[in-house]
Amino acid sequence: MTRSPEIGQRRRLRGYLALARVSNSPTVVTNVMAAAALAGAAGPGTDVALLTVAMVAFYTAGMFLNDLCDHAIDRRQRPDRPLPSGAVSQAEVAVVAAALFVAGEALLLRVGAAPFWSGLVLVATIVVYDLWHKTNPLSPVLMAATRVLVYATVFLAFSPDDYGSLAVVGGLLGVYIVGLTYVAKSEAGPRLANYWPVAALLAPVVYLASQTRSAWMLLVVLLFAGWIAYSVSFVYRAKGRDVGGAVARLIAGVALYDGAVLAMSGSLPGAVLALAAFVATLFLQRYVRGT
Repeated sequence: MTRSPEIGQRRRLRGYLALARVSNSPTVVTNVMAAAALAGAAGPGTDVALLTVAMVAFYTAGMFLNDLCDHAIDRRQRPDRPLPSGAVSQAEVAVVAAALFVAGEALLLRVGAAPFWSGLVLVATIVVYDLWHKTNPLSPVLMAATRVLVYATVFLAFSPDDYGSLAVVGGLLGVYIVGLTYVAKSEAGPRLANYWPVAALLAPVVYLASQTRSAWMLLVVLLFAGWIAYSVSFVYRAKGRDVGGAVARLIAGVALYDGAVLAMSGSLPGAVLALAAFVATLFLQRYVRGT
């Protein structure tokens, strides 16, 4: 029986969406919004738009490269993934990933020299992580560095004076991602027995709570804390353990962190958009797996 061209194209499109983990892309958008607000550029503008497209391009390229590097493992453990199933070819994925990296850098160059060079560091970090994350004990740190560098690249585009806020807010996002990634790495192993990843996930909540100056920000911070508690409950339960589901939920929680940062920076519209991005991420994860 011959598969119709239309069915083949739909399968290929679904493969591309799965490779890109498009369900998580809204959290990259909120990273850009939060970093821009932190640098004093809360409103929309051409530079913010270019930075958003560039960061999403880098994230997508990193996801493509991740599957390419994990192809041999996925053939054994996840044969339904786009590459092992034959929905998309390895050569095609390599070309698209490279093109996205180049396109992202071209967009950053239009914004300025500082984000361009920071973007190169980000690309290098993504590549190193993808090539060496399975056996590297420091892979959670590398993963965290990619998100921190998104903040740094956007922040540098606006030449702000206060780099202390970037160090604190970006650093705490990194701590959150370290905890998240450590939880993700436990999926194939025995039940996670220690609780330090929970402390890492909750560390940003402590800081954000100390910076709360409005009822709106307090609401976002409480929602963020509650969402973390709900998500990690799937990791430590004796029955019905679902690490993958917990990780996907925690990734969506990045948008809540960004929402709190936007509220702290005085951008109420941005915080509302971040909450919308959180809901959008959860909705899209129903159709495209976030992990």
